[in-house]
Formats: sequence, C-alpha cells, structure tokens
Amino acid sequence: MFNRGFAFDKMRAFDHAIKDYTRALEIESDNAFAYYNRGISYDRKNEFENAIADFSSAIGLNPLKADFFHNRGFAYKKLG
Repeated sequence: MFNRGFAFDKMRAFDHAIKDYTRALEIESDNAFAYYNRGISYDRKNEFENAIADFSSAIGLNPLKADFFHNRGFAYKKLG
C-alpha cells in the first residue's frame, strides 16, 4: 500500500495515494512515513489543514525528522 501510494502521488493521482496511505495506516498506525507522505498528497491537493494534521501525527511518532517540521511549516504558510 505504501509504495503504491507513493507511485500514485508521483502520477498526481492524489486521491488514490491518500486512499492507499490511509489503508497502510489502518494496518500499521505507528508508521510516521505513511502520515508524512499522506500529508504531502493532501498538501498537493491544497488541503492544508489535513496536511498539517498528518505532518503533526508524523512528528508525534518521530520528532527527530526535520522534513516533517519543514513540510508542516510550509503547509501553515500556504494555509495563510
């Protein structure tokens, strides 16, 4: 699910990517990278509040990844 979500995101099929990342999280709820990547897909759909929530979940699971904070900051900036 995770890799397929990544492939869908690269194809700009964001709804499919989000669905696969969500399924991956149903199976493995502590996967910080699934939250992070789903957040990226939400961000690319301009759904910044959902992106921020997912980036925050990723940070909660792995607070040592600078990319998680970086992308959350940009999502807040885009939110306005």
